[in-house]
Amino acid sequence: MLPQSLPLLLPSSVAVALLAFAGEAHASHLDACGGLWLDAHAAANCEVVPKESCEQRCDPPSVERVCATRLYETCDVDCTLVADVDCEPTCVESCGTSCSASASVDCSALCVADCQVGVTGSCGEAEHSECGESGTSCCSARCDISCSATTEVECTPVCMTACTGSCDARANVDCQIECQAAQFESCTDTVVQECNEECETTGAAIFCDGHFLATAGDLDACAAELKAKFSVELDVEFDVDVDVGTSDGKDDDDSILSCAVGSPSAALSFGVLILLGLGGRRIRRTTQA
Repeated sequence: MLPQSLPLLLPSSVAVALLAFAGEAHASHLDACGGLWLDAHAAANCEVVPKESCEQRCDPPSVERVCATRLYETCDVDCTLVADVDCEPTCVESCGTSCSASASVDCSALCVADCQVGVTGSCGEAEHSECGESGTSCCSARCDISCSATTEVECTPVCMTACTGSCDARANVDCQIECQAAQFESCTDTVVQECNEECETTGAAIFCDGHFLATAGDLDACAAELKAKFSVELDVEFDVDVDVGTSDGKDDDDSILSCAVGSPSAALSFGVLILLGLGGRRIRRTTQA
């Protein structure tokens, strides 16, 4: 277990480094994208991958963040440890030393940055694998709970709120990592299959910085949320090759149709075109007979 007194070991130089990192640590919760937590860096590296390529991307590493998000909720029932009494005041002191010169600070960013020190201590070189995703999901969720209730921007009150969330999260990081580890393999098997099915049925999938976003087939809603929270523009329209065959088993031609993923009007137009095409073939056969 990670010692709960770790915040006591943070010198001011480390606290300053945490503040510098805090600007990049803030993550937003994306309900329409599988409930994942994404930061600005990951959001800037989002892409819509079409079916012919995305099924190759559906592997265990790409779905780890989905699993960490889902398993956090499962394990949260049992991971209810209380932070060490020395954690919060020491954290607040370090945070105050760092941000006193700042006009405003981001509560969630500070909270996650401080909590991430505990994840690194627990996971070591595995910080960015299953262990890291499990610990980070705990940090993101607990910090969001703590910080979402405040609108303060001044240093001292923000530090107090951020440290409350960080200490709470750090107390439960190891519990989450251990609990999730027992279920991670089963989860990744399930989500890899889910990823493949989304590629097959939707015709594409969204990946951000290598992470699969489980949209449940609604790419439009996920793209809209990414735009709203990160100003990231994703084109979820793509071309679909449709082979239209005759009753004698021969293909007449390939129709290239442009459709919007998840759009009912596009699906309706697609169906009408196919029906018209089939009807035209029946008319031609009747005439030739």
